[in-house]
This record gives sequence, C-alpha cells and structure tokens, in this order.
Amino acid sequence: MLTKKLPHLLITLLLGILVGCGASTNPLADEAKSNVESQNYQAALESAKKSIEQHPGDPLGYYYKAVALGEIAGEKEDVGSRADLYKQMNEAFQIAKNVADTSESKPSELSRISSVKTVLWQTEHNQGIEYIRSDSLANTVENPTHVAVQHLKNATIIQPDSSLSWNVLAQVAAMDKDYENAVDSKKKYISMVNDTTLKAQDYLQLAGYYYQLDKQQEVLETFQEAQKRFPNNEDIVSNLADAYNRVGKSEQAISTIEKLLEQNPENPQYHLVLGTQIYKKALKLGDTLETNSEKILQLRQELKNASGSEADQKEEQIAQLNKENTQLQSEIDDLTARAEDELKTVLKYRPDDADAYNTLGIIYQNKAKALFDLRNRTSDNAQAAKYDNQGKEALRQAMTYYEKATEIDPDNKDYWRSLFQIYTALGMDKKAQQAMDKAGIN
Repeated sequence: MLTKKLPHLLITLLLGILVGCGASTNPLADEAKSNVESQNYQAALESAKKSIEQHPGDPLGYYYKAVALGEIAGEKEDVGSRADLYKQMNEAFQIAKNVADTSESKPSELSRISSVKTVLWQTEHNQGIEYIRSDSLANTVENPTHVAVQHLKNATIIQPDSSLSWNVLAQVAAMDKDYENAVDSKKKYISMVNDTTLKAQDYLQLAGYYYQLDKQQEVLETFQEAQKRFPNNEDIVSNLADAYNRVGKSEQAISTIEKLLEQNPENPQYHLVLGTQIYKKALKLGDTLETNSEKILQLRQELKNASGSEADQKEEQIAQLNKENTQLQSEIDDLTARAEDELKTVLKYRPDDADAYNTLGIIYQNKAKALFDLRNRTSDNAQAAKYDNQGKEALRQAMTYYEKATEIDPDNKDYWRSLFQIYTALGMDKKAQQAMDKAGIN
C-alpha cells in the first residue's frame, strides 16, 4: 500500500505557526516543536509526553502530542490502525483547549487546531474517494472498497461533524456490503443536515440498507418518516406501500395509495402502485386457497380408508374448506378485477407503461393456472374441456400483454422469460425459441 506522507500544506501551516511563536518557557515543548519541524514525529511525541508530565499546566505539550499523533497515524500503511491514533489526537487537542482556557495566556498554536485537523481530514476523505474512483490506485490493494471505507472512517473520526464524510461513508460501506456501517453512517448524516438539504434519495438509500439486513420493520419506519418529509414523492409512496405489504399490512398498503389518489386521481403512477398492491393481496389469498385445495385432496384420499365418526369428521373438514375456498375465490376475483381496472387506468394516462402491461400479463397467466388446476381436479370430461379452453384463452390474453411489454422495453429479460413460458404452454415452439434467446436462457 502507498504510504501517506505529510501533506505539504500541513508542513507550511506548522512552519508558519512556529516561526511566529518564538521560544516558550517550556524547553520540552520547544523540543517537541523542533522535532515536528524536522518531521521526527515519534521523537516529538516523546517530548510532548514528557512536557505533559513535567508541565501539566502548559497546553503546548498536549498540542504537540496531538500533532505528532496525527502525523504518526497518517504514515501507517495499515489504514485501519490509524483510527485509535486519530482518537487520541482529538483527545489531546481537546485537553490542550481545556488547559488553555484556565491559563492566563493562550498560545497562538491553539488557534490553528481546526486548520491542522482539516488538512488531515481532507487527506483521509480524499484518499477514500480515490480508492473508488482511481483504477490505478485501486489496483495497489486487494480490496480497494474496504480500504476506502477505512479511510472514510478515519475522516469521520478526525472531523465527526463532517456530514459529507458520513454520507460518502454510508454509500461506500454499502458498496463493501457492510450494511450495518452503511445504516449507522446514513442515519448520522440524516440527523446532522438541515431539512432543506435532505433528499428523498437519502431515505431510499437508508431503507435499502435496512432491506439488505432484512430489517423490514425498520424499512417501513424509514419510509413512513420519508413520506412525512416528501408526501408527494412517487418513489417514496410506492416503496412505502411495498414495505407495508412485506410486514403483512396489505390494507395499510392499499389505503396509503388510495388516500393519495383522492388528492390526485389522474396520477398514473399511483394507479400502477394501487393496482399492484391490490393484486399482491389477491395473490396472498390465492396461496391460502391453494393450501386449502391441497388439504382437501389429502382428506379425500384419507376418506377412502375411513369409516364411522372418522369419515364424518373428514367430510365435515372438507365441507368447511370448500366453503372457505368459495369465499376466498370470490374475494380474489373481486380484488383481481379491481387490480385490472387500476392497471388499465394507468394505460389510459400512460399508454406506453411496460410495467402495467407486464402486470396484466401476470394476472392473466395466473388466471390460466387457476383454470388449469380446476381442469385437473374435475372428473367431468366436459367441464375439464371447458376449463382447458378458458385457460388457453387466458394464456393468449397474457401473451398479448407480455408482447406489448416487450415492444416497449425490448431489453427486459423478465418479460421475455414470461413470453417463453406462454409460447411453450401454447405449443408455439418457434416463438418460444426466439423468446428463450431474448431472455438469455441457455
């Protein structure tokens, strides 16, 4: 790793201080000063420590201790090992200030503490960015992103009030897949800056870091706070609805969008989100219906070998599950129809919305699956043929929607994968091969 040398700016800064100060009445502080001038920082540190022992009321001992620690830290090749030295540096600078506050006169050096720290902070902050931006520098280490994180952590230690470093650290830590650090750093940034500085993207990033940690409640809380600050941001609203859904609050997901649509009924994005959320609720109910159907099949098999009270019990269970499925199917049909209406409203305002066409394709593909399941479960051949025809018609409708989605967004492989499934199910082998190629399926 490249060793960081003392920045020329800091040398100039310190020499300017020293030339103007003259000799102090503390020879050990003078000795520490001289060693700083000659860039012998370890010797400067030892002199400063002796000065503190023998002249604890002289702030210069603490000042030069801090300067020496900062420069010793900066020369360490192991970037991570600098952190503790920078912490000690900050402590020594603070003690120097405290001691000076109780002294009759304050040495002029102390007025430069902020400038000295700024130079060190700039070095660490900029080095962190360079390891991300510069390929030539990144190639000098095994894990440049991790090294960048260490530099930026050092920058936040030197200048803990630098919102810039906290924000950059959050993003680079996420690149390093250190999402705990990313969360902490982003929260720190958000707490530091003015409301006018914050952007919706800041909350989207924080929620994304929580999502990577699978902390869904924190994701929800982040978007709830974000909506308070950015009530009309479509990305925030959409993600808030998804967050409600992931924690099992589908009604809140739907009501959130419905309230916004009351205020802005012609917003196609809100209709898209609402349609999607309504259909997600339908799919969850569909999962319950399918589980019930599988249980019914199992009970019917068991019923063949049952008799008496046991048979009566199983028949009662089957009847109860069939009743529940009838209610579920009715609710699923209603929700699906609502979702379809919302998605078609999207296309009314935004006719080239690929997502809307794709979701409509999903709806009809799932309708086809449900019909084919009914076909497979009936023993009535005429009814089976009816379900089969209805299923194929639903597949053809799904195909139309998916094809429209690929026309609008021909590079979306997910759309082509869906078309491949539809073409295959309908026996359209040539088109299935073309869709497979577009989807990148080997």
